[in-house]
Amino acid sequence: MLDFRLSDEQKMFQQLARDFAQNEIAPAALVLDQKATWEERVPTDLLRQGSALGFRTFALAEENGGTGMSDLLTSCLIAEELGAGDIGTAYYFMLTARRARDWFELRATPEQQAYFLPKFLNDDLYHMTVAAHEPDTDLAYDYLVDTPAEARFRTTAVEQADGSWIINGAKNYQTIGYTAKLLLVMAHTESGPQSFLLESDADGLVRHPMSKIGRRVGDNAEIFFDNVRVPPGRILPPGEPGRHDTGTVGVIAAMSLGLARAAYEEALKFVQERQTGGKVLYRHQATALALADMSTGIEYARLLIWKAAWAKDHPEAQENGMDPRLLELQAAMNVGEVVQKVIVRAMELFGGAGVISGMPIEKFARDSFVQFHVSFPTSNRLRIAESILGFKRGISPLMPL
Repeated sequence: MLDFRLSDEQKMFQQLARDFAQNEIAPAALVLDQKATWEERVPTDLLRQGSALGFRTFALAEENGGTGMSDLLTSCLIAEELGAGDIGTAYYFMLTARRARDWFELRATPEQQAYFLPKFLNDDLYHMTVAAHEPDTDLAYDYLVDTPAEARFRTTAVEQADGSWIINGAKNYQTIGYTAKLLLVMAHTESGPQSFLLESDADGLVRHPMSKIGRRVGDNAEIFFDNVRVPPGRILPPGEPGRHDTGTVGVIAAMSLGLARAAYEEALKFVQERQTGGKVLYRHQATALALADMSTGIEYARLLIWKAAWAKDHPEAQENGMDPRLLELQAAMNVGEVVQKVIVRAMELFGGAGVISGMPIEKFARDSFVQFHVSFPTSNRLRIAESILGFKRGISPLMPL
């Protein structure tokens, strides 16, 4: 039975995240967003505070320094709250937390766990990124399937006589790509694609920040590998067949929901303070209708995200016809559009004030365009349609040289 009753522990984490987001993250977000350089916009102090509260490590088992709350629904609860404070800051915590669970507990060898886990636990600024996307290529292997064994990345890894590897190539559009201390690099080898655990201080690793119109708090990077050596034993074993990802699709959707909620709450506050036509804004019928549409869209998006998370947390759901991966794609596509619709309505309610730099709603609008892109509305529609129709398009496994 689909059951969204939250446990006491989930409610506690939700409230902890809400308090931190509203009391610490949100007040700093506008100031950070306006900083001139990306280095100034990295929320270092907030990252340290949030790490001390457990937002990097909560998904790990207690014996590994976490809380044991590894279920995806708990992650989505926290992601929404942090996203409502500032979505750029939320990315650091949520992507790192889910990857720590996947890489260190579900996939890592005992030797890898013994080496990386202490480093992760003892450094409040230890964050992680996936270096997969390549310039001018679209492998499209998240198309409801795992990366096929014959896939070929332009980034290459060549094994050396001592068991180490030399990586050459480039990646781009990597979230947390500049400040991450551990990178999971996807590269082509003679035996097919492999995932390499690469530390950020490796010789030959060069990273350049990329500027975005929104979600400016944080960093995004293009990454270059010039004869970068990876020590032996750093290939991360593959995940469980059919699992497809680490739950990051769901938490990104939840962070986007937090952004939509923040815009709605800012608009709700605004219309109760400002007057037009001799009346407070919220007393105009058109304002009330806009608020109704916004709140309904947010609630609908939340229910779909929660349903996808619940299905992923309960394998028995598949026996009742629920496809967790399909639900995640639907949740991601839907929330990307909900954010846009909520922002448009909020901008209408703010009027001229909504386009003034330094106003919260102006920042939310810029952030929303980045999240709309991240929701991949067109490609996700194709994935959803193919899943529904039982049709799979053909994909060439080899990229041209």
